[in-house]
Amino acid sequence: MSIPQLLHTMCAELSDVDLNVIRKARGFGAKETASRTSFASFYLTSIGVADAMAALEPNEAATLRLLHETGPVDISFFERLYGSSGSSYRTFTQRYKNTFDDVKKNLVRRGLVVLAEVKTRAETVQMERWRFALPPEFAPYLPSLPGKQNDSPGQQNDNTVRRKLLELVGGPPAIPNDPLPIHIKHGSIYLKDFPFSLATFGLWQDLAWQRALNVFKPNVSASLAPTQAVLNLLNDQTWRSHKDLGAAILIYSFGGRDISVEKLLRQGWELGLLSRLDIDRTPHYRLAQLVVEPVKTPTCKNDPYLAPLNWADTTSNPGSVKVDLRLISLHNLDLLNTLAHLAVENGALLASPSLVKLGRAAPAQRRAPLSRWLAENVSAFGKTLATAESKWGKTILHENLLFAQVRDLSLRVQLERELKEKLVLLSDHFIAFPQESRSNVEKVLKKAGFVVKTVKP
Repeated sequence: MSIPQLLHTMCAELSDVDLNVIRKARGFGAKETASRTSFASFYLTSIGVADAMAALEPNEAATLRLLHETGPVDISFFERLYGSSGSSYRTFTQRYKNTFDDVKKNLVRRGLVVLAEVKTRAETVQMERWRFALPPEFAPYLPSLPGKQNDSPGQQNDNTVRRKLLELVGGPPAIPNDPLPIHIKHGSIYLKDFPFSLATFGLWQDLAWQRALNVFKPNVSASLAPTQAVLNLLNDQTWRSHKDLGAAILIYSFGGRDISVEKLLRQGWELGLLSRLDIDRTPHYRLAQLVVEPVKTPTCKNDPYLAPLNWADTTSNPGSVKVDLRLISLHNLDLLNTLAHLAVENGALLASPSLVKLGRAAPAQRRAPLSRWLAENVSAFGKTLATAESKWGKTILHENLLFAQVRDLSLRVQLERELKEKLVLLSDHFIAFPQESRSNVEKVLKKAGFVVKTVKP
């Protein structure tokens, strides 16, 4: 049931006693509560919401913040706030009767939380059918977490991030038991089976963070892993210490393993996810800012995009660029992975132009400052980029495909049956198929008594 439906049901079925309590708590007058329909309309207005929110305890505010992110929940959600008579030998009603009373008294009757009974297909007791929700209109009035305002950018730690990237050129493992090893395949950087990007690298950081502290998502509805709780709570530019976040993290990760919040935040900083600023000799944290290294435009108007990049260097091969993994930003490495063919030679990462990748890249990526810098400074990139631009929308480029000339009709039918949708007919005599299907093709050829002849480009 949606939140508007819950509100409509609550206002229609609420007892007169409860309605009067909410009316006083929110400061509604006779006009607002003249009818149940009028009450439902005024309930979502701002009348009295700020005062009711200001009266919340810190744990109640944190719980409502999580409730806003979660959506409608049942009574068990509030065990993290008010506890329960949690014996497995007791009935659901016996376990949550006191919890229900506290929620109704402290949240529903304050006019902040919507409460209604829903119909379910399975046979359930009434306590299981109650649903609770925070109207999204009330979210802006939720009390902010404590914290400090400071314009300093703080300190970002990229030591672990750099060690991770340097694994590409033979460096030691950045962390033990790495869940997403980094490597190069088909000219691109991968994290295990995922193409490297800011998103997949963020996934690696989060998994490494969880593994380092052995903290994972609890097996409790609506609860988050402590690491995800930190990321959700540090959603503004405010600096917060472990004391500011401690109570809220316990609410968000209810049911999980106890963890030192101070250690949790420090590990997030060491993995490059958080920035740190010491205020009054206490470490404070906020989300790390994505560093996008701009290509500096020289003052000479006739010579744009010729300023050197601190992470790029020329090589003996005029068609490639050497990449310094100690200096390149994640943003630029993500874009380079999209635009260029990457390879490791003599312990260095080299980038060379790839017509296939440039053909796949979006126009904004091909015209990004980095792409334009490569085109201006490496002639091979400039020529390849010009070719991709001229063929954009006219030519389809493929890689990792094999082509075969098949003159025998019965053999072609057998190959179609074997490869199915992986085979493409190009003409009466030619077919194309993915490189990984080569063994299947050769198996069919040998079984039919044909000889495989390979033509190298």
